[in-house]
Amino acid sequence: MAIVQCENGHYYDDAKYASCPHCRDAAAEDGSTVSFAEEEARVGEKLAAMVGSDERTVGIFQSRMKADPVVAWIVCTKGPERGRDYRIHSGRNFIGRAYGMDIPIADDPAVSREKHCSIVFDPLHGDFLLVPGEGTGTYVGDQILTAPVSLSDDDVVKIGDSVFVFVAFCKGERTWL
Repeated sequence: MAIVQCENGHYYDDAKYASCPHCRDAAAEDGSTVSFAEEEARVGEKLAAMVGSDERTVGIFQSRMKADPVVAWIVCTKGPERGRDYRIHSGRNFIGRAYGMDIPIADDPAVSREKHCSIVFDPLHGDFLLVPGEGTGTYVGDQILTAPVSLSDDDVVKIGDSVFVFVAFCKGERTWL
């Protein structure tokens, strides 16, 4: 392993990369490097383009990191699945009883089978949103969910007959981008 510096001043491990990954990832069509603002705009365009017909977002982090890293969790504190945690990944995470959901709360009959609600993570701004879906009986604190609501650490979310605590991993300076 040798840390080398490219002609643009970036440092990288030449045992891991054949060329500078920073320049390669930020290269414009003409081969020059671009500003962070331009790169953020490109990432936003990539995210918008990756939304599939089933409204699921393909993980941008997965293509860069060879994994789909966790950005947060919800932990069940009351209900049939008490003590269980569920990983939240970048993009939209659908919640429902069906095992095909991103977050399957299979043992709670008060949760809609599909798309009861969803938790969305916006990697560019580091925001988490709880978005209503086809289910009824979703609350943040004691307020019923009728429109998207921002989520913060330790928010209490009631979905069906289950109660969850939201725990963010990606916040502040801690991000996968």
